[in-house]
Amino acid sequence: MSDEQIATLARDVQHIRSDQSSMRSAIERMSEAVARLALIEERQSSASQAIERIIEMLTKLEERVRHLEIAEPAQQKTTIWVDKALWAALAGALTFIVGKIF
Repeated sequence: MSDEQIATLARDVQHIRSDQSSMRSAIERMSEAVARLALIEERQSSASQAIERIIEMLTKLEERVRHLEIAEPAQQKTTIWVDKALWAALAGALTFIVGKIF
């Protein structure tokens, strides 16, 4: 082999080593990106599960509110009756007190 062929071959080998180093660096960056992507996917999965739990809780809460809304008219009637009973008791107590005073 001539000196020129050896020099050309050495340059080619140097290019191959340079390309190999670049590929190794690219593979390392891709590996880091895949690891970050897996972490993001895990976080999204956790967030999705949390959202599902919140939706489930809101659904249960909505059912409770609906039951309370249905029961509210009956509760209002009861409140009115209790108020009337309290006023009647107060009126009776006042009548009793006024009767004792005079």
